[in-house]
Amino acid sequence: MSEADRIGPPTTPKKTLADRANGVRKAFFTKNGLVGTYDYGFLFRPNIPFMKKDRRASPFFGLNDSMPVLLALLLGLQHALAMLAGVMTPPIILSGQGGVNLPPDWQQYLVSTSLIVCGILSSIQITRFHIYKTP
Repeated sequence: MSEADRIGPPTTPKKTLADRANGVRKAFFTKNGLVGTYDYGFLFRPNIPFMKKDRRASPFFGLNDSMPVLLALLLGLQHALAMLAGVMTPPIILSGQGGVNLPPDWQQYLVSTSLIVCGILSSIQITRFHIYKTP
């Protein structure tokens, strides 16, 4: 049974500190770890309608697949920039002319609060904080 077909918590032994250090060394000091074999042109070529181009599936990474460091940085930056619009827009709309019409300093306070709370909750989600007595 492969890793993707298994349901439930992992039953393999935990990695030792030496195994983790070897993984970090391979990720940052080898070409395959930094750049990998990913088709970066797929990220940067625009999809222009009515242009003839070959159809192919987008490159895909599974849940526990290793990803090149450069690709992780690029996709992380893209996600952070896209997330800013979704985090900042609701407080601006609700506190502005479309909502309760608050003064600009209150609008800035609400946007700052929204960014801080999203940062804290994202860090909790990233660290996989577990609730007591849950799997």
